[in-house]
Amino acid sequence: MTIRNRLTLIYTVIVALILLALSLFVFYLVKLNFHTVFFEKLYNRAEITAQVFLEKDEVSATIFKDFEARYSQTLPGELIRVYDKDNKPAFIEENGGGTYPVDLINRVRTEKKVELDDGHRQIVGIHYSDNQGEFVIIASAEDDVGAHSLAFTRNTLLIGYISSLIVVFISGRFFSKQVLQPMSGIVRNVNRITVSNLHMRLDEGKGRDEIAELSITFNNMLERLERSFETEKNFVDNASHQLRTPLASIIVELEVALTKTRTNEEYQSLLGSILTESEKLNHIISGLLDMAQINRDESAMLTGVVRLDELLWDIRDKVSKEIPESKVQISLANLPSNSDELVIYGNKYLLDIALYNLIENACKFSGNKEVLVHLLSSPSGTLITIRDKGIGIPPEEVKEVSKSFYRAKNAASFKGSGIGLALSEKIIRMHKATFEIESQLGKGTSIQILFPHEQLQQSS
Repeated sequence: MTIRNRLTLIYTVIVALILLALSLFVFYLVKLNFHTVFFEKLYNRAEITAQVFLEKDEVSATIFKDFEARYSQTLPGELIRVYDKDNKPAFIEENGGGTYPVDLINRVRTEKKVELDDGHRQIVGIHYSDNQGEFVIIASAEDDVGAHSLAFTRNTLLIGYISSLIVVFISGRFFSKQVLQPMSGIVRNVNRITVSNLHMRLDEGKGRDEIAELSITFNNMLERLERSFETEKNFVDNASHQLRTPLASIIVELEVALTKTRTNEEYQSLLGSILTESEKLNHIISGLLDMAQINRDESAMLTGVVRLDELLWDIRDKVSKEIPESKVQISLANLPSNSDELVIYGNKYLLDIALYNLIENACKFSGNKEVLVHLLSSPSGTLITIRDKGIGIPPEEVKEVSKSFYRAKNAASFKGSGIGLALSEKIIRMHKATFEIESQLGKGTSIQILFPHEQLQQSS
């Protein structure tokens, strides 16, 4: 069953039950009202009968004539009897058209006032005391007008009920179609989205209902899928492009080595070239694998706490060991009194890669001139600044150098694959920190990394 049919059915059933309960309640009230009114009429008839037959000697002629006129206005199928203390009909002959059972008469005499239904007839009985004695007056009649009115009410409610259900069903179909129409649009649009057009997005509209929320959720999912496919595509493209060069060099060197017998010095030179290309190849593969790893599930990789000052000292020691001619200076200024404010929630291994790449680049592109690394506390958070005095970056390329495998024009003479900076920025932003590059061509580059207080507080 489709959602539209299910909604229509549920809507119709709920309204049907409500209308049925309302109709039954109205019918009950109308029936109760007719019975009450007719019982009142029967009581009046019994009272008038008592006044006509028992109060004749006690009222004036004018009042008595009024009683007689009212007494002549009988009800349909009316039967009124007056019984004396011996349960004998008074004023009316016993065979004069019917009588009531003795047990009913005695009940009236005991309870003083009785009303009951006997099939289509309604019966009332009253006990009446007079100077002539104790009497029981019983009156009954058929409420033909009330029965017809009740039947008319029942039929009207039934017709209205059936008509209402038809209207409710039709309106339910219409409104369910209107409500689900955006869903149909979403289904059509989603079916049009394939791997080749993941950039397409669903119309989120201006509403804040569940349909809009579903569209937003789909768009977020498409965003993640597009990013994943783009990452995979970039990985394949970049890998195929970047890996071919060192592999081709290695193959060429080996082919040259195998063309003829060579001296030990020539073999050592060839092996040295192959080793250089292999190291380059290894560096590219490591960068690609690291990039692919952090693109998988960023949040799942932030699994520990990292103290920033200790991390910087460790990286400085590693850079000094691997690049002995480097000159990295760490400055700790305006640090917080509480050392816990230097601790962030994140991944130490990845942060080590990111900051090492940045400091190594600063050393490389400055010709191992002095590199200043500042760690300080600011109102916005904890700030790390890496400043060198190197070749700088052309202004038009500052925004481009963070892209994978992109290398500035003036960096062509330096070893590198163009992965390190892109990887570092990705890791830094993964830790909810800001990453900014400022550079002056020929004067040097400054990179600022700001870990906001919210990121710092997550670790406490």
